[in-house]
Amino acid sequence: MGGTSSENGTASPSPELSRDLGAFAVFTTATGTMIGAGIFILPGIAAEGAGPGAALSFLFAGIIAGLAALSVCELATAMPKAGGPYYFVSRAMGPLLGTIVGLGAWLALVLKGAFALVGLGQYVFHFSPVPILLTAAVGGVLLVLVNLLGTRATGILQNVVVLGLLFILGIFVVRGLFEVNTATLRPLLPFGWEGVITTTGMVFISYLGIVKAASVAEEVENPGRNLPLGILTSVALVTLLYVLTMVIVTGVLPMSEIISATAPLADAGTVFLGVAGGILVGIAGILATVSTGNAAILSSSRYPFAMARDALMTPWISQIHGRFQTPSRSIVVTGGLMISLALLLDVEGLAKLGGVFGMLVFSLVNVSVLVLRWTAPRWYAPSFRVPLYPLIPLLGAAAALAPIPQLGLVSQLSAIGFIGLGILWYQWRRRIESAGGPTIQPEYGLMDKIQEIREIQALEEKRKVLAAAPESVASEVNVVAEIARGMPNKHLLLLAAALARKHDARLDAVVVTEVPYQSPLESSGEDLNADWVAKLRGRMQSFEVPFDFHHILARDRAHAICALARPGTRAILLDWHDEFRPIRLRGSYVDRVMRRSPTRVGVLKYRGHRQYDRILVATAGSPYASAEVQIGDALAQMTGARLTLLMVLPDGASPGRQEQARAYLRRLGRITDSDPELEIVMGSNIPEEILRAGVEHDLIILGATRQLTLRNAFSGHLVGPIADEIAERAAGSVLVVRDPGPTGRISSRARRWFTRVLTGAVGTRSPESVVSPGTPPEPEAVIETFPRNGPG
Repeated sequence: MGGTSSENGTASPSPELSRDLGAFAVFTTATGTMIGAGIFILPGIAAEGAGPGAALSFLFAGIIAGLAALSVCELATAMPKAGGPYYFVSRAMGPLLGTIVGLGAWLALVLKGAFALVGLGQYVFHFSPVPILLTAAVGGVLLVLVNLLGTRATGILQNVVVLGLLFILGIFVVRGLFEVNTATLRPLLPFGWEGVITTTGMVFISYLGIVKAASVAEEVENPGRNLPLGILTSVALVTLLYVLTMVIVTGVLPMSEIISATAPLADAGTVFLGVAGGILVGIAGILATVSTGNAAILSSSRYPFAMARDALMTPWISQIHGRFQTPSRSIVVTGGLMISLALLLDVEGLAKLGGVFGMLVFSLVNVSVLVLRWTAPRWYAPSFRVPLYPLIPLLGAAAALAPIPQLGLVSQLSAIGFIGLGILWYQWRRRIESAGGPTIQPEYGLMDKIQEIREIQALEEKRKVLAAAPESVASEVNVVAEIARGMPNKHLLLLAAALARKHDARLDAVVVTEVPYQSPLESSGEDLNADWVAKLRGRMQSFEVPFDFHHILARDRAHAICALARPGTRAILLDWHDEFRPIRLRGSYVDRVMRRSPTRVGVLKYRGHRQYDRILVATAGSPYASAEVQIGDALAQMTGARLTLLMVLPDGASPGRQEQARAYLRRLGRITDSDPELEIVMGSNIPEEILRAGVEHDLIILGATRQLTLRNAFSGHLVGPIADEIAERAAGSVLVVRDPGPTGRISSRARRWFTRVLTGAVGTRSPESVVSPGTPPEPEAVIETFPRNGPG
């Protein structure tokens, strides 16, 4: 992984992107680009080129896209990195072809955006006689401004638009299938199969959403499952919708009306949905074209950033605006080119050029799977593999290139010229490298990979089985410690190392850099201070536990931290440098981590003690959670500190209750390795008693609760009022620990309430239910049987 480095390394870890996207996000990302402008604009052009057989053109284009999608899924699960096809091809066949693919994918999205702007003008013209090109230019400028200003809501709006379009098209298809006149579908192939193949190349621009989905692979959670599920579902659904929609359009409208229509879907919708239905479909067309144009501008910025990381793109274009935190130069360049192409080329020209570049990219993606399967590098371990290998990648590569000869001389010369431009760009960047610039990555070329394939084939002739056993990765059992950039973090790392040693686990030290939603993640990764990183490495090595060091770029700090938890994660430890007060914590990333984490969470408030000589684990009369005791015991074992287990009982506690508490503490002490001191304190004010005992200790460890109070119910704050006050007022350091889900105190609380109901003592309260510090327990408090089962 990009941000992990060995414990013996000295360099700062490279940034990683937070994995925030699930299968639905991948689906909407791919579908949002594919379901947009293509189906609303292309029916007229497709019908002119292939007649009713245009539905077959959409089907063939979908099959080509589906074959490429299988390869994309394999590559993305092996290399879940930003940059999509550029990253795949460059790692498979070197930076030269990577440059061609990166520029090709970028330009394909720009052409798709220009195509969408012209389509926007057509659908606006359907409602009002505003010049099409004027609408395209104004719409392009507005989209550029929206992306320059940046807003998190644009992503949410994109998903809403996608779902809305799917809903409207669903109605269109379900209702329209019953109105198809089969007579208008004959002859099916008026221009023969040549017309179908040519039209396939034109409509292929509609399927470039796969490129966009692959470009965010580094941000996908569980990519082995979510990427194939999201991408393949999207391709299948979009292809089905396109084919059925084309059948309906050519089955309800005369061919002459389809060809001359500026908004063919709206016209077809009017036939069987009425005027209101036609207007609804027309509005959907406007939304689709705006959505596609916005998605094209938004996604195209990822390619300059991905290429800049490998020194294949000038860093000038990837700089971030100081005020708006958006890639302003990339947005302006992309938007300006998009508007220019929309004004210079017609819809058919844009579709052909975009389709050519898209097919070149898809073909090389399929070839990349062949190369990587042949060379089998040790890092190539995809969790999804293309079925029927090598037939599917070979067929996909050939099928993607097949329509290009039918797209006309201009498109073919443009493709050749573009390839030449990519080669010249690569050579220019190589000259900058030879003059002392950054090293181009990866540091191998196509000929190197071809030679490697030849060597492997020679080895296969001498061996029946080529040993390809992957090296085992680090243990699945780990402890995660989120450390603050530039801070010593000594005591947090000591705490994490102690817990890791206790569980024979690996320590994952993590620095999270939060990036605004409007800025590409990979653009904001500043290198960590090398001296600081070296000191931390030296400190972690002194603890003698296996460790990794990560730097993660994230939209949501809390989500990024929680995403690090696996089934074998023993704890997530955080350092809180602000005041430990409810008003500060409520709604903070620490609060969100404690609520969302699937594993236990510890929050340390360090107050300057040089070492831990005495550690206090305290509880307010209830059984300890296993987390507090395990962490306290582990830290005491590692540091040699004296561990004290403290239980506070109310003044009115009976001798039986006190004896139960003593017996519990004795049993608890026997299962620890630190031979702890056991103390019971009688007092009416639980926080005061714990604070008084904590004066002589360097660290107080408390368990966070989910007490059923109005305060916690409305704030969602999970630390609890007693822990709040102790952590805020304690002179020494404080560690608040919370196990995932209900801590068990809610269930014990319910048991006590049920017992009081059965005994007729509903009006009494247990000492644990004290909410306001200083409020004495009610004198008639019921003494409950102490739970026999100790901590796990």
